[in-house]
Amino acid sequence: MEQQSPRVSVFRPREEGLETTLGTLECQVMDALWSGADSMCVDDVRRIIQETGKESAYTTIMTTLARLHKKGFLERTMKGRAYYYMPRVSRRELGTSVTKQVIDGLLATFAEPAMSYFVDALGENDPDKLDALAQLIREKRKLAEGK
Repeated sequence: MEQQSPRVSVFRPREEGLETTLGTLECQVMDALWSGADSMCVDDVRRIIQETGKESAYTTIMTTLARLHKKGFLERTMKGRAYYYMPRVSRRELGTSVTKQVIDGLLATFAEPAMSYFVDALGENDPDKLDALAQLIREKRKLAEGK
């Protein structure tokens, strides 16, 4: 069974990185979890965040972990009396998922202006990418014709 990526409910285009979809503390928690190889408890995550010079109360980290679990970003297992958390997706997978969700939403509602702006922005920011886009379109058409 294929694991579904978590759905993002917010997109803040003026923010950078993961903060376009997650809050600041949620990003710090995800970064802490991505930095480790094993699952982590609240204390582990809190310690890593403190090592970066940021202070957060135990209950704040616990609530944030529970919220990220509920949103589908984390898996958790009970070990003894504590929950241990593990990311469900890598940073790259989350970035891909967010990109797909944002573009799907734009195309469903504003297809023509979204496509037009994308081509204009690509042409202004990196004209060579227009050739790569044209190649992708040709390849997609060939695949569609072959079906």
